[in-house]
Amino acid sequence: MLNGVNPAVRQASRKLSWGARQVGVVRTATGLAHLGVLAIRRPDQARVRTARNQLTISFRYPSQLMPMLVAFRDLIEPELGVLPVALGPGRIAIDVGASIGTWTMSAARTGCTVHSCEPDLLNLEMLEANLRANSLLNQVTTYPVALGEHEGRGHLLLTPRRYRNQVGAPTGATGNEIPVTTLDRFVDDLKINEVDVLKVNTAGRESDVIQGALGLFRAGRIRLALVLDGLEVRPVLDELRACSYDIGVYDGNQRIFVSVPRSSDLEAARPSPINRYILVRRDDVNVNL
Repeated sequence: MLNGVNPAVRQASRKLSWGARQVGVVRTATGLAHLGVLAIRRPDQARVRTARNQLTISFRYPSQLMPMLVAFRDLIEPELGVLPVALGPGRIAIDVGASIGTWTMSAARTGCTVHSCEPDLLNLEMLEANLRANSLLNQVTTYPVALGEHEGRGHLLLTPRRYRNQVGAPTGATGNEIPVTTLDRFVDDLKINEVDVLKVNTAGRESDVIQGALGLFRAGRIRLALVLDGLEVRPVLDELRACSYDIGVYDGNQRIFVSVPRSSDLEAARPSPINRYILVRRDDVNVNL
């Protein structure tokens, strides 16, 4: 029925269909109605409440609007189901590309310590406001920095939807220049011996972040990583097998890690169109419930 339709529209339709089955008709209808109300009223700021942890997530409209989050809340991210297994009091999580804080706060709710990196000051301001509103400030430290392949300076490429911002090479132009460091240096500066969960979502620049973290992976200092899927990052993740890591996806229904022999097999293993992250698991780490 969707043959001949724009691929982006087809993918969005699949996500909506899958999300409706997972979340339920009533919740889906409520979420879509919320989106409709926002489009009509166009408030300066709005909020959504998550289903798993009852987190209140505020956002500026429309620049920080995440339509799927409003429509399906956090139930649209099955990988969040890994956090209660992999994290808890005494554990450490790092969020690279924290945006307004959905992942950061979900991790913090387990009782762990979270270090959140977000170079967009507008997003960072909302992230900190959300942490304050959910009484999670004491568990999270925020950093106005980007992480990449090399240390230095970068240029923040702003988009109308700010969760899609990217960090590029310095342009020489004034404005939007930001500090960039590597994950290797970031973790060493904080004197962190082991990272329990790393999450990387940098709108297409995930490969740069992983390249700047190879020292940590080679030393086995990252137990589990959730990396936004993309063709550019897959070859880098394949190389981590030589460092005693396994790659795969998380099946939220079965609540199990599904390993794949090569990144090219991820499509066949992916449980649903809403699974957006590749899981990189150190061989001795079990994330099955």
